[in-house]
Parts: sequence; C-alpha cells; structure tokens
Amino acid sequence: MKRARALSTAALALAVGLAAAAPAAAVGDPAAPTVSAPRSSPVPGFHGEDRYSSCYTNPYSGSGAGWIGNGDVTVSATAASPSGEAVETTFQIWDTAYGGKRTVQTAGSSRGPRFSTRFTAGNFVDGGQYGWRARATDGKLTSPYTPWCYFRVDKTPPTAKVTTDAKPKKVGQEASFTLHGTDTGSEIACARWQTQQTFGVGWKCSDEATDLHVVRLVDGKADIKVKPETWGSQAVYLETMDNAGNVSQRADLSYYAQSSTAPIALGDIDADGKPDVLAPDAAGHLRTRGADPRDTPNAHAAAAPDDLGSWARVQYTHRGSLHQDRVDDLVAHAPGGAGLYLFYNAGAGHFTEQGPGVVDKPNTCKDVTGKIIDCAKNGLGGNWSKVTGIAAYGSPRGDTPADGQSLTRTSLLFVENGRLWLAESAFGSRLSREATLISGNTTRWAGYDLLTPGRAQGTDFPTLWARSQKDGTVRAFTIKGTPAAPDFSAFANPAVGPVLTTLAPAAHPRVGSDGDLTGDGIPDLWSADASGKVTVFPGKGTAKPYPTVTGFGAGR
Repeated sequence: MKRARALSTAALALAVGLAAAAPAAAVGDPAAPTVSAPRSSPVPGFHGEDRYSSCYTNPYSGSGAGWIGNGDVTVSATAASPSGEAVETTFQIWDTAYGGKRTVQTAGSSRGPRFSTRFTAGNFVDGGQYGWRARATDGKLTSPYTPWCYFRVDKTPPTAKVTTDAKPKKVGQEASFTLHGTDTGSEIACARWQTQQTFGVGWKCSDEATDLHVVRLVDGKADIKVKPETWGSQAVYLETMDNAGNVSQRADLSYYAQSSTAPIALGDIDADGKPDVLAPDAAGHLRTRGADPRDTPNAHAAAAPDDLGSWARVQYTHRGSLHQDRVDDLVAHAPGGAGLYLFYNAGAGHFTEQGPGVVDKPNTCKDVTGKIIDCAKNGLGGNWSKVTGIAAYGSPRGDTPADGQSLTRTSLLFVENGRLWLAESAFGSRLSREATLISGNTTRWAGYDLLTPGRAQGTDFPTLWARSQKDGTVRAFTIKGTPAAPDFSAFANPAVGPVLTTLAPAAHPRVGSDGDLTGDGIPDLWSADASGKVTVFPGKGTAKPYPTVTGFGAGR
C-alpha cells in the first residue's frame, strides 16, 4: 500500500528540529559562502499537465509536490565562497513521514560552481514524500541551508489495455478502439499507441501536439480511430504513462481485417474507394488533403528523392499502380536528378516506410505509328535528368479495370527536352523499355504542367490536362481511335487543345487533378499553396456514360 502523502503536525515539527540541529551558519555574513539554484534530476512534476519544477518549496498548495518515478535522484546547487576558496557542499535529504530517516551526502571540495550528488533509488519508498536542502562551507564559514525542496515518489508503473467493439474491421475503413490505463499512485496521465510492434523511446505526454498517436487519458481512457492497412491479422499496441513518468508494459490487441469492399478507384491511395490529393505541407512532408498534421505523413520530408529534404520541389504523381494493385503507388523525380523512383503503397497510403525502387529509363524509342526512331536525335537521354514533368496517366488502352478487383496498370507521361513521351507499364513493377514520342520531334511541351484527371472527355480513354506555366491556361487532350489502335494526334501541340480554365502560376504554384473529389462523378481540379492548403475547383459537365468536363466552378 502506498504511504500517506500529507505531512503530519509531528513531521513538521521534525523538520523544524532538523533545521535547529544543523551546524551554525554565518547568516548575513558577507564573507560566508552562498548556495543557490537548487535543482533535482529527474525534474519532479505532473506529466499529464506538463507542469514541472526542480524545487517545490510548498508541498501543501495546489496538487502538492511533483512526482518522480522509480530511479535514482540527482540533486545539485550552485555554491561559491566570496574569498574564492574551494567549498564543500553538503546535501541533506529527509523522509517527511513521521520519524522519517535523514540522509546526508557531501560533494567533494572544489571551486565549483555547480555541485551535485546522487541518491540511489533504495533511499526512497513507493508513495513517499521527501525534502532536501543544501549548504556549503569553505572550512571557515558555513552558508545557511537552502529552502527545503520537496518531491514525491511513485515506483509502480501504470497498467495498459486496448479494447474494441464487435463490428467487423475492413481495410480502408476506420475502426474504433479504446485505450485504457490505471495507476494507484501519481495517477494515469497519457498513452501512446501505434500499429507497429516496436516502440521508440523517449516520449512524453506533450508530444500530443505533434504526434496523433500520443493522447491524454480522461478518466483513464481515450477513444481512437484506426484504418487497417492490409487484410489479415492486425494489432494495436499501447503504452501508458503516469504523472511520475513511469511507462507501462506494452499492451496488445490483435484483430482481423477483412478485405476492402470499397470500389476500386484510380487516384485512391488508402483503399476507401475515393481519389486522394497529395500536397506538401509547410514542413515538406507529403500529406492528403485535410490530414491532421500530427498524423504520420504519407511521405516523410526526409525521404524525398535525391536528399532534397522536402517534397515541395519534387515532381511526383500517382494514378494507379505499376504492379496492378487496388491502390496507387507514388512515382517521384527530383528536378535535374538522374533517377526516377517508385514508392510502394502497402495499402494505407504510406509511401516512405520502406525505401523506393528505381524505375529504369526506356532505351528504345517509337513514333506514334510504332516505327523505331533514334532516341538521341529525338531528345531522349540515357537517364531522367532532363525530364521536367511526369504524370501517372492510367492505361492508354482504356481505364476500365479488366477484372474489377484491381486497377489497370498505369503508364507514365513525361516531358523531356520539350517533347512529350508515353511509357506503358510492363510486368514486374516496371515501365516498358519502349517509349512512344506522342508530341512529334518538337519542343512545344516545355513549360507545361501535366495533370491526369482520368476519363474527362466522354470516352474510356484517360484525359490529359496541361497547364501553361506562362499564362496559366488549362487545356484538355484525349486519345482517339480504339484500344487496339490508339490515336495520339491530339497531343502534338499543347497550345491548341480546348481551354477549360486559367490558373495563374503565381497564385497557384502547384496544380493537379486526381479525378472526382466532390462525389458527383465529374473530375475536379485542385491547387495547393506553400502551406499545403488545397483548393478544389469542381468540374462542370456530365458524368455518364463517361465524364465530360467543360469547365470548373469557383474554388472551395
């Protein structure tokens, strides 16, 4: 059982007696040593309130003296002699319980100015309250004691438990879980949860400001939402912390996640059947529109290609998967970089939890008739360094999935040396080694942003929107012909397609399209500012049998 935490009248009398029994000090003597700035480590406090003090001088006000956990305590003070002599500092610690033990330890003689000593955990009992003070002597004169500094000790870690309801859990759908914690000493404070088995070290309750996985516990519990990443066995892992900073043993709750029943959709990164917008936030992380900034980023800034340290300058795109999955992968390129990278998606839209794959550059070139042409003479180099724009396009044979269970393999459009190329997918999460020059051997496509809304001009073929970096006009281009013989003639000149709207680059530095974001079946346009705030411009037109976009509404 934990000991009583309030000082009795007899204990107070003992404290006065200890002070009276101390060696005489030269009170007010300007030649006497001085002692100041008493500190305790760990710092006593209340972890759930983010309130700490190295020296609680009044253990009876408010919620009392602060707490420390199970471990040693180092106490320290600044001491000096006006004469410049070396001083010896004595630390006295007192168990405030009636008849409590007094322990004295001395720091070696030196000129300091900081002196400290460590009291091992064996000096403290669970639930006890302690006071300590310090004084110094130079061998001739002795300083007064500092005021008493108080702290309480909680040696028992809290408990932790995770529960959930009986509802089926499905990939891509949020499920409810409840985190529980109890503590019989300093009281429960907060919790940290995650879906990976191994926890990092060194967390605190105040991390909730930057980490969605750290939560305060109210009446010993907190409700959370978890979106299963893949089908099969999953788990939620939990640690709790009490006000003394003690951390519980890890608690686990295993559950089974069923396969997603949401319809597949190009542009979807988290298996909920809806397209997602990705934009860099102010810190350079890549996040979905409306994401909580405390949550795990979809792509960490530090994982941006070529050590850029931010996704703000990266050319990135997602629309489908190179390995025919239910969700998009992410393709990225650093301007001027020789490599093109494929960031795999495990199912929840987190792309940088593992390293990326390298996408090989096509080394055979064709024109739109299928005739082999010289790559170098048509502006295609041996690496990706001259590429100024990339866009995951979908399938140039039509976007309707063959089996209804997985996305069509995406192709890639890219602009290199002012020419627009198409590279279709191949087996093994690769692009084909053949690239088709669909703009002709001119440099007209220099200075255009490539946007891929999907089907947007009344056919099953995916549409390309291109935004001029000069005047901001957004034009539309779509394949003609048949799936067996696609006609790319509309892509020859980016300046002659129908104009849908104008988004000035100065006001809209990053633009994109990921399909229908508003739920009306018509693809939309979006722009993002430097902070990651996304504005959506709803598409106007018709939705059936295939969407046709004729313009856009006001941004929202």
